[in-house]
Amino acid sequence: MRDYIDLTLLTLEGISKTAGRPIDEQAYLESIEIAMNHGLLFEVRRNGILLSYATLKDMGSGTWFILMFVTHPYHRTKQVFGELFSKIIAHLETVKACKLVSNVLKVNKLSLAFHRKLGFTITREADIGFEFTMDLDSPNAQHWKQWSKQFYNEINA
Repeated sequence: MRDYIDLTLLTLEGISKTAGRPIDEQAYLESIEIAMNHGLLFEVRRNGILLSYATLKDMGSGTWFILMFVTHPYHRTKQVFGELFSKIIAHLETVKACKLVSNVLKVNKLSLAFHRKLGFTITREADIGFEFTMDLDSPNAQHWKQWSKQFYNEINA
């Protein structure tokens, strides 16, 4: 479990402190463990090394929340994102999800740009961040789903 915290601290510790929300390692560990126990932890590893992970939470009525989405700065590649996205999408399709929600701190410029590029839209704003939402039937979501499936099939062919 330590590798999840180490990757989280590497990628988000500075951003979290800047936003005034330092990472509580124990809370993160508990959240990761809960996700793992419910089959809601998705990860990408190479040679046993954790490169990226995401956790989801069922909010009910077909809405799913991205609790964590963390990727090592040196591994933010098409291959890693394609693999992680395909795992997330497979789950979302299995549970017949309709909507995906995510929160992003305003100081996390890379994540803000990433969410916009994927086709999420801002649905709420708070002092420190934004809530992003994606309707999973939208053209943006369909493009995202198709790309990751196609990409994942190509690398596993």
